[in-house]
Amino acid sequence: MPRLDETAELIDLIYDAAVDTSVWPRVIDRLADLCGASSAQVLCQDFKTLEVTNIAPRFDPEIVRSYAERWVHGNPLSDAWNRTRVGAVTTFDAVMPRRELARTAIYNEFFLPGGMAEVLGSRLLAEGSFAAVVSLFRPAHKGAFGRQQERLLGGLIHHLQRALRLHLRLAEVDMRRAASAELLDRLSQAALLVDAAARVLFANRAAEDILADCSGLHRGADGTLYNGRQGETSRLHKLVAHAAARDAPGLDPAGDRVRLSRGEARAPLTVLVIPLRAATDWLAPRRPVAMLFINDPERPNNPTAERLQKVFSLTRTEAAVAMEVLNGHGLQAAAAALGVAPVTVRTHLTAVFGKTGTHRQAELVRVLLQHASVLRNT
Repeated sequence: MPRLDETAELIDLIYDAAVDTSVWPRVIDRLADLCGASSAQVLCQDFKTLEVTNIAPRFDPEIVRSYAERWVHGNPLSDAWNRTRVGAVTTFDAVMPRRELARTAIYNEFFLPGGMAEVLGSRLLAEGSFAAVVSLFRPAHKGAFGRQQERLLGGLIHHLQRALRLHLRLAEVDMRRAASAELLDRLSQAALLVDAAARVLFANRAAEDILADCSGLHRGADGTLYNGRQGETSRLHKLVAHAAARDAPGLDPAGDRVRLSRGEARAPLTVLVIPLRAATDWLAPRRPVAMLFINDPERPNNPTAERLQKVFSLTRTEAAVAMEVLNGHGLQAAAAALGVAPVTVRTHLTAVFGKTGTHRQAELVRVLLQHASVLRNT
């Protein structure tokens, strides 16, 4: 009978494995030792795709490979095992009469040669076509598992279930995070995620290029964004801090803009600060509160007037007005640049609002950047 401290140590290890994949083999080995098994495994399988993940540190790799390649497609024990209650401890004899089991090919060609004549296990999870099973094995000469081993495994099942569920949820979150980061990284439009102090938590490649230019937008040693002009830096930080206050009066969900100077010889950057609405219960000291889209008129990957025409069915003049707004120019400046009266610019801007489904300039900038940005090819 294992000592209480040995069982407690295993339970601690089980929850360590929930957040660290590399710990699972140690969990399986300790479980086998405490239950008097020669080997053990946690098998995760999708019955639709037939994808299998098998954590079995003491198994001959050839055994693992042969199951994935041959037996996963025709295991007569699967249906019987799948009828057992999730969380219930069971054995070979409980799912199939021994005489019938002894006539199956998988028992004679897989379990017996692999030293797995006796099994003690449980279905840990069954969610749709996905299932996870923990199994402990003994060769024939060691005899069947006893009541003591069944009780011990039964007392650990809910810990294994909770740890495995947490592990799967964290894996899903990590995959979504990785996919989101990959998508942002492939955007030609420069984008950053920042916390409430305007510190960079993530910058895609286009944004890193702008930061590396060290003109208009800089990243300090602690990751905080700033501009060479104190007033513009204060304006940027104020917009980010405002985004962090989710219930702040006057907060525009479409975001707001700040222009960052780069000297007289270069066009300024326009930064659109969009509040992030995703709530989180994580006790994290630094969480993203805003996404920053940076428009650099000097960069060829920015949306062009021709692309805006195509994407939003704008006329040539409407596209020109949209570009002026995107570049942070006011209506008076846009009118002067286009050689028309300000009232004409307002008329074209109203048409642009209608075609893009927007109502304000900040909202228009957000839509233009989100829908007109092209993906990188590399």
